[in-house]
Amino acid sequence: MDVHRVRPGDEAYWAEAVAALVPEDDRDGRLASAADLAHALGDARCYLFLALLDATPIGLLSAYRFPDVEGGGHLVYLYDLVVDEELRRQGAGKALVAALVAQCEAEGVRQIWAGTALDNAAARRTFEATGAVLEGETYAEYTWALGDDTEQFPQS
Repeated sequence: MDVHRVRPGDEAYWAEAVAALVPEDDRDGRLASAADLAHALGDARCYLFLALLDATPIGLLSAYRFPDVEGGGHLVYLYDLVVDEELRRQGAGKALVAALVAQCEAEGVRQIWAGTALDNAAARRTFEATGAVLEGETYAEYTWALGDDTEQFPQS
């Protein structure tokens, strides 16, 4: 198994991995456009990693870095960690998280955090096996749906 950070030019490869690994219902049947992916891959604050087995994507991780406006430095939120159901418990999730941790350490990131349901034993095992410490005892998720979500990223 090989884990690598997805770079500009890998948009189609990332889209293929998302289509194969993230259930259609979980992404509302949509896939990011090539322009959206190019924008994300060109932004050093976006961390996208793939785990490959014989060049086939078997896992993916996405995370985002932003400034800590309270304590200084930078924080990273681990947004998605997905591993092919048939290939779980073989180290792909752990390898993806370890790659993110190594990248963040190299960039001087102060903290990474992630949330998951308390009953998500697979995610909790993966996080704990890579050095994460459980901070809370509950998890509640809220979303705000804003405007037309089909628009491209704004150009800066």
